Amino acid sequence: MKPKFWFAFALSAVALLAGCSSPSAVAGDAPPVVLKSIAGTDRSQVTLTEASQKRLGIETSPVREAKMVVDGGAPAIHKVVPYAAVVYDSSGSTWAYSVTPGTARSYVRTPIAVVTVTGDVAVLDAGPDVGTPVVVVGAPELLGAEAQIAGEE
Repeated sequence: MKPKFWFAFALSAVALLAGCSSPSAVAGDAPPVVLKSIAGTDRSQVTLTEASQKRLGIETSPVREAKMVVDGGAPAIHKVVPYAAVVYDSSGSTWAYSVTPGTARSYVRTPIAVVTVTGDVAVLDAGPDVGTPVVVVGAPELLGAEAQIAGEE
């Protein structure tokens, strides 16, 4: 899919996240999304409430290794993720949202280097460690939340 599609899709996150709080919510309720800046980067840890997580239908899958043939070379072991885990920012850079270790419902945008896409699998040259859970459903919405895209924009 094209980067512009994913960015446009991330814009739709607003409607979903805006609906995470009910009109009858009282002052003091937790916001649906909390952003915590990551020092030395332009990224934030994105933490969702339980209701937000459910509404977005967040699902994860671990980074794994697979024997793949890339660019006609010999079969070799590569890191792979479902292509659904790959998100593109407005400059075309590739990312995946990794689950923050030891936290509930917290995610960090992690840079990845996609070598190729084969079917529904992205072969990586760089990215999270093998076994790290990455978001495969709801990643564009997390990007929209991190970018603080509001429903009115």
